[in-house]
Amino acid sequence: MSWQVYVEEHLMCEIEGNYLSSAAIIGHDSTVWAQSSSFPPFKPEEISAIMRDFDEPGTLAPTGLYLGGTKYMVIQGEPGAVIRGKKEV
Repeated sequence: MSWQVYVEEHLMCEIEGNYLSSAAIIGHDSTVWAQSSSFPPFKPEEISAIMRDFDEPGTLAPTGLYLGGTKYMVIQGEPGAVIRGKKEV
């Protein structure tokens, strides 16, 4: 299975009546492996900040997670493995 198929069929699928609005799999070197059509264009410094949070968990929480210039509140994740964000209202 390709990463693109994984994004389209597993990440963007319905779960208990909920859907993600966008999803992507991005490599440590900021290379996009796969993304949904709605995933926003990002800036290299945004990906650098995310990578720093994987190395030093908690660095994004005070300032927020930014993708495509949009701020997301950092919510539950798995330190060093998963960062989850929710768009601030």
